[in-house]
Amino acid sequence: MSVQPIDSQKPDLEESMNVAQEHASVSRTAGAAAREQQVRENGLEPVSIWIFIVGSIIAIIAGSVLFKSNNLFGYDSFVKSGYTQAEETGGPPPIPQEEIVAFYMSKGKAKYAACASCHNGDGKGNAGFPPLAGSKWVTDSPIIPGLAVINGVNGKINVLGVDYSAAMPAQGGDTMADLELAALIYYIQNSFGNKVGKIYKPEQIQQIRDINSKRSADGPCTAPELEKFKGQQLTGDHYEAGTIINKKTGEVIETE
Repeated sequence: MSVQPIDSQKPDLEESMNVAQEHASVSRTAGAAAREQQVRENGLEPVSIWIFIVGSIIAIIAGSVLFKSNNLFGYDSFVKSGYTQAEETGGPPPIPQEEIVAFYMSKGKAKYAACASCHNGDGKGNAGFPPLAGSKWVTDSPIIPGLAVINGVNGKINVLGVDYSAAMPAQGGDTMADLELAALIYYIQNSFGNKVGKIYKPEQIQQIRDINSKRSADGPCTAPELEKFKGQQLTGDHYEAGTIINKKTGEVIETE
């Protein structure tokens, strides 16, 4: 059965409605909406005029100092006197190059570091290993030191009137690039007081490798085997002092 309104002139006012509860519900909804609005607007207050004024003064002073200074951003303050910026060519990277004697001495010294533990940094050797300084085994032919580096040396050998018998192991000459072996031979022939002066080209080192391939025995060389090459030289033209080469390939770089 339907509920009849109390007042026929106010049909929306039903007998079952609790007016107090409805008013309370409306009040709670309005309060929540007000709190949400307050949270959303928190932090959006306008900046204090004093903060704006102080910041503007600092910016004006800083700008005045920067732009009135003649040296702060001046070219001369950051560039050395006489400096000229190189032009950007956009071409390939420059070829690494160096004068041949300086390059051979530098590379040869680096390769000699493995030999210095026995022959010493000054090439004078010690009680067990012979000296390279002043030794005919070093200076009479590039073939002898080349074969010694590739194969090592074993057995008795007389150097500067003294007999030595300590075994010299191979120093990796078989895996060295020809340019590296040429530089090592040049270094020991022109250091420690030795002055041979011949600057062997990488292609000349192949002659040493050809001789080594024809050895009748494997393993370290002996003194009698090496003695056969005393005085024997490599054929072909050597580098001239002052020649500029490509440090990676050993190729000569023509200069005007």
